[in-house]
Amino acid sequence: MSKVTKIHGFGWALGALVGVCVAGHAVAQAASPVTITNAVFQEVQVKAKDGKVSTKLVPAAKVVPGTEVVYEIGYSNNGTQSATGVTINNPVPTGLELVSEGDTPATSVSVDGGVTYGKLAELFVLGKDGEPRPARMADVTNLRWVVAQLAPGAKGKVTFRARVK
Repeated sequence: MSKVTKIHGFGWALGALVGVCVAGHAVAQAASPVTITNAVFQEVQVKAKDGKVSTKLVPAAKVVPGTEVVYEIGYSNNGTQSATGVTINNPVPTGLELVSEGDTPATSVSVDGGVTYGKLAELFVLGKDGEPRPARMADVTNLRWVVAQLAPGAKGKVTFRARVK
């Protein structure tokens, strides 16, 4: 049975989004050759000389409520042996709500601050009326990806999109 969780609202300083990247991490030994990087981007429309408009990701500089940002979590194995079961846990910063999980959906998500994880369709939260309701994308507080095997020198990335509340 899924855990029923009440989501509490928190105050949030908008500058924290730009000033501090999400603290994703790999669960591995202390001297792990697996490295994790984080970056936050926003989409901008760029008009070429020929008038053609394209969308480009640029580092997030100024975001306001309603703005969507893209978090990119890169991972790489700088060691000489394969890494197995590499786990990337990433919180959705307070003040943001998850919009999508990007090209590589999370292996599992949490709606209770990372205490429990599961598939979104299996999780519940308490609604405003105090009754359990199915969790929605906006209820997600943490994302988890598990990379089964990461060969020496291999790298990859996962992304998610969130909206400033």
